[in-house]
Amino acid sequence: MPAASACKRGKPLPLTTSRESLLVNGSDREFRELVHDMLAFAAAIQDVRNRLGQLIGLSGTQYTILNSIARLSQVTRDLGVNQLAEHLHLSGAFVTIEVNKLVAAGLVTKKTNPDDRRRVVLAITREAEKRLTDLVQVQRPANDVLFGPLSAEDFLALRGVIAKLAGTGERTVRLIEYLAPGGTLEDLAAGLPDTLPEDLPQDLSPDLIGDLSDLVE
Repeated sequence: MPAASACKRGKPLPLTTSRESLLVNGSDREFRELVHDMLAFAAAIQDVRNRLGQLIGLSGTQYTILNSIARLSQVTRDLGVNQLAEHLHLSGAFVTIEVNKLVAAGLVTKKTNPDDRRRVVLAITREAEKRLTDLVQVQRPANDVLFGPLSAEDFLALRGVIAKLAGTGERTVRLIEYLAPGGTLEDLAAGLPDTLPEDLPQDLSPDLIGDLSDLVE
């Protein structure tokens, strides 16, 4: 079987973003490299989280939830599932399932909220506190190395940027589902619905909004 021929250099591929703020001299190269760097760092964080969780007998997700309950309950009165889910940018249903696993493992308690008996108050047990305290021997140096390249100014800048990006994922998924509801590019050829849904992201670039509007007119 003949080897696949290499694609000849020709017309440049379309830009992967239309936002002027993400283009450098009209190119999306820096944007794409940023995405790849973020993917690499996200994978590293996930791996570190999983390994830290494993050290105390938990999955990475369970470790994050347990640690968040421990920290948030110190500063939040009557910490509940909804507050925890919002903090972690996860669904309440998913957090409930994972919390129940931690309860079964004897690491979390759920008590009825005295002000609203339909809700529960979350707290960690002494066993959980012991495990998290012991874990700091590895957790602290791991975080020091993972974020070692950052100066104090870098850290504050990154904190602000990530806070802005943390909530964009769900809106982006809704947009993709709108553009290709069947999960294939063939959906685009079938045309878009007659009207744009109200829950689309409100901060889409004007160019993209214009393109979508032209398609549905």
